[in-house]
Amino acid sequence: MEKKTDKKRLKFSLNDILENNRILLAISVIIAFAIWLWVAIEKSPEVQQVISNVPVKINLENTIPQQLGLQIFGETSFTVDVTVSGKKYIISTLTADDITVEANTNYVDSPGTKTLQLKLSATDNSDDFTIVSASSNYIEVYFDTYKEIELPLKGVIDTDLETIVPDGCILGDLVCSVTSVNVSGPATEINRIVEVTATAAVDSVLEKTTTFDPSVTLVTNDGSQLEYSKINASDSITMTAPVLKVVTLPTTVEFRNAPSYYINNPLSFSVSPSSLRVAIPVETVETTKAVVVDTIDFADILNSYNTFNVDASTITSFKIMNDSVRNFRVTVNASGLSLRTFSVPASSITLSNNRDDFDVSLNQTRTITVTVIGREEDLEDLSVDDIKISVDTADKTISESTTAVQGTVTIGDGSLCWAFGKYDIQVTVSAVE
Repeated sequence: MEKKTDKKRLKFSLNDILENNRILLAISVIIAFAIWLWVAIEKSPEVQQVISNVPVKINLENTIPQQLGLQIFGETSFTVDVTVSGKKYIISTLTADDITVEANTNYVDSPGTKTLQLKLSATDNSDDFTIVSASSNYIEVYFDTYKEIELPLKGVIDTDLETIVPDGCILGDLVCSVTSVNVSGPATEINRIVEVTATAAVDSVLEKTTTFDPSVTLVTNDGSQLEYSKINASDSITMTAPVLKVVTLPTTVEFRNAPSYYINNPLSFSVSPSSLRVAIPVETVETTKAVVVDTIDFADILNSYNTFNVDASTITSFKIMNDSVRNFRVTVNASGLSLRTFSVPASSITLSNNRDDFDVSLNQTRTITVTVIGREEDLEDLSVDDIKISVDTADKTISESTTAVQGTVTIGDGSLCWAFGKYDIQVTVSAVE
């Protein structure tokens, strides 16, 4: 009974399907798609296609060039076009990521331009397609060891003019915004560099000091061009061409650490030679009444005739036009003053301006004998309590091995007397934890 019922149901279901047009349409579509898919896969034609811009990998990790210290300079990004063949449905979906192109560096054993053979393969080792050819089977790469040096920068004026400054003037030493530059690149090129120049083109007379944006050039011993070397400069480089006026001016000196009284009432002094033919910036001619050959510290002046010799070659604030002048003799007359010594106790010594890198503490236990210069009556009015010594390490170079730092002596209101000499104060220095 149950078997007859099942046969009836089966017959009913098949009849329903065969009589339902929608179901028949769906079945037809599925069958058609399956047939198309089978034909596309099994009967798809073999085609060729070009995959463009496939990157070339140059791996130097654990290679001979790396062990020899060789690096790549210049072009490092290479691509090739790769022709592949295979079933159309596979080939049509391929991209550059599906192909690996590697350069062989096994034979790179010295500096120079090397020809590297290329190896092509499927990225995932797939055998669904075949690599037929590439637009190139090799690349040329420059290898060398890296070298970095620091070279002085030389200023140069490029001009066709017979003279570039007015009559009565001279061109001062060219001044670049940096004195030297860092140059890096392949050692073979760096070894050919003899100088670095900053060149400014001048096509008209310079009436005043002028600053240029020069072209900075690496000059080689054979005049050849450098392909891979470069100048490492964090800021743009400028070059200043000073225009100097030649004049004759009296010579003088300046003083530092002078008591306030002597600022308006300077000590008697003389300079030999008393006048000098010099070249100074044209912009300062009207305001310059004398040329300063030295700055004298009052701490170096005793109550006598003080003589100071100044080497002319150390002067940079002006250009000396008298070739015969080699030095200056400065005499400061403090013979009318008196001298008195004071024993300054350690309690009168103070420390100022703590640092961030070191802890500094005073270690001075003995008294400091201070020599004071001044008028007799002013010295009589002084007491040891008027003399203080301060130690400031903010602008000094110190380390944990530093045991003494120069102190600064102040006397009363600082208007009439001064301390002669330098005074080292014992300190203890330790690194900040």
